[in-house]
Amino acid sequence: MLEIISSSPGRVCLFGEDVDYMNLEVITIAVNQRIEVKGKTNNSGIIKFTLTDLGKEVKFSNETQPLNEKRDYIRSVFNIFQEYLPKNFGANVEVNSNILIGKGLSSSSALCSALVGFFDKASDLNLTEKELAWNAYLAEVVNLGEPGGMMDQYASVFGDMLYLECREPYRFEKLDTNLTGMVIGDTLTKKETIQTIRKRKAEINQGIEIMKKRDTSFDLQSSSFSEVHQAYKENTNRELQRLVAVLGIRDVVRDGYHKMKNQDFKPEELAELIDSHHLFQQNYFENVTNQMQELILSAKNAGALACKLLGSGNGGSFLAYSPEKQKEVAQAIIHAGGKAYILYQDKGLNVEIS
Repeated sequence: MLEIISSSPGRVCLFGEDVDYMNLEVITIAVNQRIEVKGKTNNSGIIKFTLTDLGKEVKFSNETQPLNEKRDYIRSVFNIFQEYLPKNFGANVEVNSNILIGKGLSSSSALCSALVGFFDKASDLNLTEKELAWNAYLAEVVNLGEPGGMMDQYASVFGDMLYLECREPYRFEKLDTNLTGMVIGDTLTKKETIQTIRKRKAEINQGIEIMKKRDTSFDLQSSSFSEVHQAYKENTNRELQRLVAVLGIRDVVRDGYHKMKNQDFKPEELAELIDSHHLFQQNYFENVTNQMQELILSAKNAGALACKLLGSGNGGSFLAYSPEKQKEVAQAIIHAGGKAYILYQDKGLNVEIS
């Protein structure tokens, strides 16, 4: 019998919401809100998961499982590893988390990453970090048909600050920058991530088709922001509006990458990029609520240098970049009617065996 403890972090998307699933680049930061999957293996042939925070139990036998329920992350990850597990493999597993759920910190991907770490050790495969991240992506997005990209799974597995190109050959790079001053403001309003992303992705793809009729060589990776912005000014439809946001955010990510990689930035310069990112989300995705803007104003009045929406928006949470002012900003957000969390950059997937 083995005891396996697999722990994975949530993440803040510093730059790149809504462009990862369009095969563009992102910059993420793993944070010190984590999920832990802790279990002991046995020879019963039965796998039992207790999700302590949700008051839920999942129990099944050691055979390939049907995926009939939405967000059945446990069975989806298990299926990837099932053929490599011992024939009579069983386990009693407990899942605990302090990651905010539905607030843009990627709790579901952290769970998938921690599960992959658990079953990797249980099956004695000892996969590389890249293989672990890829399997977490397969389990969450491909096998369950969810509409997101691969940003979140790579962020949870690799940890710290990560630059990722979300297209083949999926180049990624750990950036040697430890960002301080992160405060998460919670609007206390739930968002609908999956439905929102599906609709937004369809609109973006329609915008691409419009641009290709104007210019057959149009390409998300290489065409200029100004080209799309000009088309939008001539024809202010929703599809081109969404495309303006995508290319605007793409360029913010690329500028941010060079600054983070070279550690060549002042806090005010980083703040300018964060605010620019948020404006593209607010003005062109229209996914920033009035309530969030009020909380952001309170955060800035208390000393936050910049703020940006996290995740798909229309609720959820935001990042308040507040070097040396974290406590004051957090208190201001709480006083204005939200919740606030001071977070720190953290390591990625960690698996221990005893």
